[in-house]
Formats: sequence, C-alpha cells, structure tokens
Amino acid sequence: SEMCIRDRYMGSKIKIIKFFVMDLTFFAINDGYVEAIIRGLRAGFLTPDVYEALKGTNSLQDFKTVLEDTDYGPYLGSEIQNVSISVLRSRLKRKLADEFSYIQGQCVEPLATFLRLMQSQYMIDNIVNIIEGVKNRVDFDYLISQADPLGVFPELKAIKSVDPENYSELYSTVLIDTPVGPYFMKFLENVMEALNENISINEIQALFRDIQPEFIRTSLKKMWLEDFYEFCQQMNPITKEFMEDILKFEADCKTIQVIYNSIGNKELSSAANRSSKRKQLCPSLGYLYPDVDKDIANVTTIEGLRDAVRHIQQYREMLRDVPDPLKREEFSADVRGLDDMMYEEEVRKYSLAFEEQAHYAVFYAYMKLKEQEIRNVIWLAEMVARKLPRSNKGWNKILIPFQP
Repeated sequence: SEMCIRDRYMGSKIKIIKFFVMDLTFFAINDGYVEAIIRGLRAGFLTPDVYEALKGTNSLQDFKTVLEDTDYGPYLGSEIQNVSISVLRSRLKRKLADEFSYIQGQCVEPLATFLRLMQSQYMIDNIVNIIEGVKNRVDFDYLISQADPLGVFPELKAIKSVDPENYSELYSTVLIDTPVGPYFMKFLENVMEALNENISINEIQALFRDIQPEFIRTSLKKMWLEDFYEFCQQMNPITKEFMEDILKFEADCKTIQVIYNSIGNKELSSAANRSSKRKQLCPSLGYLYPDVDKDIANVTTIEGLRDAVRHIQQYREMLRDVPDPLKREEFSADVRGLDDMMYEEEVRKYSLAFEEQAHYAVFYAYMKLKEQEIRNVIWLAEMVARKLPRSNKGWNKILIPFQP
C-alpha cells in the first residue's frame, strides 16, 4: 500500500541520517582537532592586496620585506643577507613542510595513511632527482639540499653509498630502503618484462643508464595516483566524493599532458609505441577512462587531441587556445599554456573542498593550494628580478586561491 511504501521510505531515510550523524561524530572525535587546524591555516593565504604590493616592488630585497609582514615572516628573517629566487623558494617550501609535519604528528588512522600517501608524490620527485644527480656525479650534499622538504625521509641518504656506475644497484637500493619502493619495483618489473630473457648484465646496466628520468617520474606517479584513488574509495562519503572528483581530474590532466607532450616526439608518438609506452604513463582512471582511452592513445596532432576530448566541455575549453606543440613560435612567456589552464581548474576544485565539513580532502586541497601560492610568489619574484615593465602580461599569470 501507499502507506507501507511511505513508511519504508521514511525508515530508510532515518537510517541514512543516523549513519551520517554517527560518521560525523567519529570524525569529530578522531579528526576534528586537525581539521580545525588546517581550516585555521587557511587564514594565512596571501590576499590580493599582498600580491599587488609584491608586484609594486623594485628589488628582491623589497619583495622579501613585503613577505615578512605575512605568515611567511618567521621563515624570512634578517639572517638572509643575499636574497635569491632559490632561497625564497626553499624558505616557502620549508614553512609548508613544517606545517605538514605538525599535522602528521597530531593525526591518527586512517588520516595518517592518507597523509603518507599524499607525501609519496614528493618522495618520488626527490628520489628520481637524486638518482639522476648521482648518475651524473653531482655532489650528494647539494642534491639533498635541493630536495623538496615535503618528500625528505631518513632512507633517502642511503642512495649516497651506491656506486654511480652500478645502475641496477642504484634502483634496487630504492626498492629496499624507501617508502615508495613498491612503485619502483613495479616499474622495474614492467621494464624487465619487455626484455629478452637472455639479456646480459651489461645490457641491463645500459638500459638503466638510458632510461629518461621524466619517464620514470611519470610512470611512478601514475601508479601512486591509482593507489591513492583506491585508498580514497574506502573513506567517508564526503571525502570519497571530493577526492574522487579531484583525483579523476588530475588523472585526466596527466593523460592529456602525456599525449600533448608526446606530439612530435618520435619515441612516444610512433605507431609502435603509442599503445605500449603511452599506456605506461597514462593513469587507468579518470573521466576520460576507459571510454576515450583508445582514441586518445592514438592521437598524433593537437587537433586529434581536441577531437578526442570534445565530449567533455571542461577539457574542450581547456585545449581550445593552447599552443600547438609542433609550432614553437606560438609559445611565449605571456601565452597561457596547458599547465596554466589545468592549474586554474585545479585551484577552483581545491578551493571548493573547504566549503564542506568533516572530510580529508581539505588536507590535500590545502597542500595543493599552498603549492600554487608558492608558484605565484616565485613567478612574481622572477618578474621583479628581471625588472619587467608592468605592461607585461606575465604579471597577471598568477592564480589566487579562494577568489571568485
């Protein structure tokens, strides 16, 4: 009867409400304090007025003086005598890493694992950069000093003891001693599967020597993204909803970037490698996957890429005005590139994460928005250092979080 149906509907609705309230209660008990901290840190983002003040400076010393009146002040003390772009970047990154470390020290599971997975992407960057530096005999202490503080961990220094000429040992050390070892192991297994069983040790060494660092980095981050996505499927409904949308978008961006950057690249755009090598680099998730996965994998021109994503308005508009990778004359400092288009949409998505309560996506969003803020500051610092006129369009190539 109609009454029975209505009673069953109301009963189900009450159960859903009870579950939601219970979920919020447990979140408040375990994660309420650290969520309050991260939301409080939001107040420290640079305002449009600060950005205007930075644009109005005439030297890096003046630039630093403006930043000293913000939350970055304690990291830009008077002991910095010679202000440089690298020093600014290092200090801004250090502040973000210290905030992240403090949050990690206050959290419990499953947030602790969520944050560790967030950190893995920076560990991958550091390991790839340091291994490449060791292979090229760059001073190890210098490599460590240039590492992203968000991805520094004790085992990183173990790479120092490896013979730079022994490339297989260089990578096997990573497998044993680092938190992101499983990604490296899977990557090497994929590489070895494609080789002849009778390959000699010298051929293996040559293979490891010749692998491009960006190929390794992109392959590892693909695995990390897929791993992080699977973990987020187990989170509370609000976290799952936000992180699913964010990570699917990031996966699509990586796929589009791989195809875009491979246009004109003989190794990645040849008929023989389109399906195999591109597959190693493009994540197996996203709004493009799996429906247009095959179409996009066979793209060889910017027109083909635009056509492959035409069904998704967001991506169609993103690619509409980007320069053709085969026409270098279309590129210039004041032209918005593919990365600029992607950053703009990412900032919007990360900012929206702060509109809801009781979820983990705000931790990821805060980290990403702070990285964008650091990119903004460094970009403006470079403009100031080069003494470019205010009429230059480059002054407007910044994306301010939480702005309409």
